[in-house]
Amino acid sequence: LLSDGDCTNISYTATIQPIFSTNCTGCHGGSGGLHLTSYSLLMENDVVNPGNSAASQLIKKLKGTAGTQMPKNQNPLDDATIDLIETWIDEGALNN
Repeated sequence: LLSDGDCTNISYTATIQPIFSTNCTGCHGGSGGLHLTSYSLLMENDVVNPGNSAASQLIKKLKGTAGTQMPKNQNPLDDATIDLIETWIDEGALNN
């Protein structure tokens, strides 16, 4: 992943949203509760704690440490994918 001193942030638009679109929006795309179809809808739900992935409900659900592991009734996301989302959150969860 990123080396120390690398100033390149993970892009929400190029990297994070495609993960959500592929794995999450089938259930979290328009009906009730959490919507992962856009940055603004994601941030409305208070599941991301910018700068602190460990405290983010989204990461807890992806890792299965808070209730049912997501995506529900599917294989969990691989560690590398979860790591990307964690890094994006730790970088401030920017809409970039």
